[in-house]
Amino acid sequence: MIKVKYYYDDDFSLKGFCLKGHADFAEIGYDIVCSAVTSNAIAVINSLDKLVKVEFETVIGQEGHIECIVKDTYIEKSQLLLNHFQLAIDGIKREYPKNIKILKK
Repeated sequence: MIKVKYYYDDDFSLKGFCLKGHADFAEIGYDIVCSAVTSNAIAVINSLDKLVKVEFETVIGQEGHIECIVKDTYIEKSQLLLNHFQLAIDGIKREYPKNIKILKK
């Protein structure tokens, strides 16, 4: 199961996310749930970096662990993409509830 944790600032604006684990929907290379979650995460991180040009507190991209937290001064500029990510993950979870667990921090 992929565990998704969202990070918020004191004003309840999204500041990042953490993904841990594997969806276990299918074998590696055929897991459409893992592929969907991973591609959304990488696309948002790349867009924050290259298009919005934010700076990050944390960026991790390892097997079974993707994490992204933007620096406080870039939170407002990051809201559209971070909320897009949250919406995309919510949609995937609706279709595959046994493979994704959403936590909030």
